Parts: sequence; structure tokens; C-alpha cells
Amino acid sequence: MRLNHNALAYTANNNLNTINNNLTKSMQRLSSGYKINKSSDDPAAKAISQRMEAQLRGLAKATDNSNDGISLIQTAEGALDEVHTILARIRELAVRGANEVYAEEDKDAMQDEIKQLQEELDRISETTEFNGRKLLNGELNKKGYVDTEGLSIVEIGGDIEPGEYGVKVTKAGTQAQTSITALSGGTVITKEQEGSITINGLEVWIMEGDTADEVNEKIRNAAAKIGIDYNTSTGELVSQQYGKNQSITVKAGSDELKALLGTDQPTVYGTNAEAEFILDNGKRVGFADTATLDTEGNRITVTDKNGFKMVYDVEPDSPTAGIGEATVTVLSAGPMVLQIGNNEGQTLNINISKTTAESLEIDHINVYTSEYASEAIERIDNAVAKISGIRSALGAYQNRLDHTVNNLETADENLTSAVSRIRDTDMAEEITEYTQQNVLSQSALQMLVKSNARPEGLLQLFQR
Repeated sequence: MRLNHNALAYTANNNLNTINNNLTKSMQRLSSGYKINKSSDDPAAKAISQRMEAQLRGLAKATDNSNDGISLIQTAEGALDEVHTILARIRELAVRGANEVYAEEDKDAMQDEIKQLQEELDRISETTEFNGRKLLNGELNKKGYVDTEGLSIVEIGGDIEPGEYGVKVTKAGTQAQTSITALSGGTVITKEQEGSITINGLEVWIMEGDTADEVNEKIRNAAAKIGIDYNTSTGELVSQQYGKNQSITVKAGSDELKALLGTDQPTVYGTNAEAEFILDNGKRVGFADTATLDTEGNRITVTDKNGFKMVYDVEPDSPTAGIGEATVTVLSAGPMVLQIGNNEGQTLNINISKTTAESLEIDHINVYTSEYASEAIERIDNAVAKISGIRSALGAYQNRLDHTVNNLETADENLTSAVSRIRDTDMAEEITEYTQQNVLSQSALQMLVKSNARPEGLLQLFQR
């Protein structure tokens, strides 16, 4: 037996320290719920779980983003539903206006309502927003710029790839233009000169005793109703719009009135702009060989398969009026970008076209004659089709985002389960471990007491 070194006590003490360390770890796991509380517990698992935790937080935010996108789309779609209702009412008025049983005063009332509806449509387009972002005023449409003055971009389809697209404007559109004899001085309509004149089918009554100023005012007011400007000094009549579908026909109901106003003239027409694709070594710049180019007035529209559409306007007031080659550079900017995934590049671009009366090409419609009303019906039908297309695209976005949210929630569930397997404590197993270590701790403590008591046996040797 040895006195200076109690090896049994050291052994018991070391075992007790080891057991206490294990007991501390077990208590920490049970109290925190995690079996990995610090990197030393399992360095590899700690790194993996932290990366997964970051992905989980990203998935949660991506789900929020997708739901925000759905709310935005629902806001826009709700506004467009009202736009559809407005267009339906305008069409109803146009159909009514095409019926010639109504007097001009009735047509005035119809036109006043159409004007108010157009203004409301513009207001909806300019004020519909989500969290401060305008939705229908073109702010979320794909952006681009033109390198030539006199040509502006009206619309760039959302699926058009960024790059350069070349068109050449060879001729600007023109207005319909004619003239009649503007009355002046002390001219007063006589009994023989009394009668009516029609401007594009709209009748204007010239009565006996009307002065020159009164006749000019009647003609100016009537022309203004159907989109024609009348110069009371020169007698010039000019359509407000451009294109070959713009015409002016002035007829008098009597020979005397015809001679007085000089209305015995043929119908005059405007012309459309003329444009073509720019070629570089025989190949179109930007546009595919399947693309087609059409013009109406000063509006140039390029279409292609799969909904490809680019719309330009030739600016008639520009010194060059858009004449010459123009390169349109389409940017990736414009559409709203939704981050719908956990990682870089997992995005969805929301593109919404402008929906004002001008962009829908219904800002100059009128119902004063059957011909104008019929043209208005056609234009409104085209506007309805465009709005339907926008709503269809929004519906597709929303359906996609619904699936995105479902996928994100499933991914979150599965990743959460994976992280739990790595980090979370198996409580049943750990309680068993804790109980075992607790019993061993008490046993080791008792053995330490016994081992410290053994040297007392040496005293028996000194007593003999």
C-alpha cells in the first residue's frame, strides 16, 4: 500500500469529471432542445445546419414576396375589371349612337358620358397603385429609348429580349385637309341660301338671317364634335388625327349654299406613315424574318409570333417627324422584379402595359354619325381584346405564383425536417442518456469517497 499517491482516488476523480462533463452536455441538450449547441459538439453538422437555417429564412421571405406579388396582381386585376366595365358601357353608347333615330342633342349627351368615362379610365390608370408603385400607367412596362428625334416608344412587349431593333421611317402620316369659303364681313344668309351642310355626315343647319360669324361658329362647333378643326378665318378644315382612315367630306343641301361656301369638292383623305425594317448585310436589325410591320396614321406596330409586339409613334410636330433610320434599344429595366426564390436569379418579372384611353386608341372616338359610331365599336372591341390579354397575363402570373408558394412551403417543410434531424435533441434518447450519466455520477462520487478512505487502513499497521 502506498501513501503519497492515491491512484484509486485519481481514477475515481477522473471518471467523475468525465461523467459530469457528459451530464452537463446532456442537461444542455435537454434544456435548449438542440443536440448541437456549439461548434465543438459537431463541427460539420453545425456548419451544415447554419447554412440550412439561412436557406429556411430565405424560403420564408420568398414565400412572403410571392404572396405580396399575388396581392399586387389582384390589385391590378381588380382595377382592370372596372376598366372592362367602362369599355362595355362605352361600347353600349357607341351601339346606341350608330342608330340614326337620335337627335344631335341626344348624341351630345352620349358623347359627354363617353368623355367622362374616358377620363375615369385615365384616372384609374394613373392612380392604381400597390405600396406606392403605379401599376397601370406604363411604369411596369419594359423600357427602351430611341436614338432619333421624332419617334417615340408606345409599348414594348414583356417577352421582348433586350437589344437593338431597327426601323426606318420613310414618310410621316398626314391629316385630311380641305377648305371651304369662310364667310366674312356683313354677310347675312338669305332665304334662298338657307339649308344644311353635312361634314362627314353630321348635319349643320344654316338658317335665314344667320350672320357670317354665326355660320362660322356653327361649322366650327360641328366640326369639333367629329374631330376636325375649322379655321374661321381661312375656311380650312383639318382632321385632328392622322392616317388614311381620316377623311373630310363637305356637302351643301342647296346650290345657293354650295356656291356661297364652295363645298362642291371631292372627299379628301389623310395618309399613313411609311416604314420598313433596317437591314444589316441583308439581315434585319433585331427583328426576326417572321416579324411584320404595319402602320396606321403615325403609329407603327411590329408584331411577331408568340405575342411579340413593339409600338412606336411618329411625332408629327418634330422637325424631322421621325424620318430616317431609328434604332430602338430595349432595356431589361421596367418590369417589376419579384424575388420568388431563396437564391440569386430566382425571380419573376411582372410586365403590365399602359391602359390609358390613348394607349387603347379610344381617346378620339365619337358617336355623332353612324359611320363614326361603327368605327368606335371596332376600336372599343380592340381595346377590350387588349385589356383581356393583359388580364390573361396577370392571371397566368398569379397561377404561377400560387404554385410557387406551394413549392416554397413544401421546400420549407422538408428543409425544416432536415435541420431538425441534424440539430434537434431526441428527447427520449437524451433523457435516457441523462439518467444513465446521473446514476454513474452518483456511483463515481461514492467510489471517490471510498478510494479516499482506503489510506486510513495504513494506521492499522502503526498500531501493531
